[in-house]
Amino acid sequence: LMSIPKGNSALRRVMEETYYHHIYHTVAIEGSTLTLSEIRHIIETRYAVPGKSLQEQNEAIGVDAAMKYINTTLLSRTGTMTVSDILEIHRRVLGYVDPVEGGRLRTSQVFVGHHIPPHPQDLERHMQELTQWLNSEDALQLHPVEYAALAHYKLVYVHPFVDGNGRTSRLLMNLVLMQARYPPITIRKEQRAEYYAALDTA
Repeated sequence: LMSIPKGNSALRRVMEETYYHHIYHTVAIEGSTLTLSEIRHIIETRYAVPGKSLQEQNEAIGVDAAMKYINTTLLSRTGTMTVSDILEIHRRVLGYVDPVEGGRLRTSQVFVGHHIPPHPQDLERHMQELTQWLNSEDALQLHPVEYAALAHYKLVYVHPFVDGNGRTSRLLMNLVLMQARYPPITIRKEQRAEYYAALDTA
């Protein structure tokens, strides 16, 4: 949004709507009951919506903070992703909900359906391997859509965090796309079952 000339009001409105739609759908996939208009109100005013949980509202603020960090700090840095960068994205995603766990690798074993992610003591190695792959020639030479999908899958497979893995993985996916000058994609809440089924199949 910040890169759009102020005189181009039509494009700015479209981009703003796309921005808010992404926040709405990415938190709705995780179970949020906030409406699109409520999310716009929360982001623009920072005032709470009566009758809705503060956790849901802080989840929306966290995704907004992470997207702004990506757009201002990481977008221009193709091929130089670090573990610290991913942790920083996650710190913003979860920081308003759980500042203790935000930006920190989990210290307990988790189970995700039939998938058993790596043991906590192996997470640093897995994350190093992930960022090495993200920066590798093999990855950078893939079609950007394939590269982005694999980046999403690899991070969610490791499941390095107590919470916020899906939101962080979708943000990483869109970062890869935008770095390749592709538009970010929004996985709609109506596609939730299909989205999770695709991850299970992978």
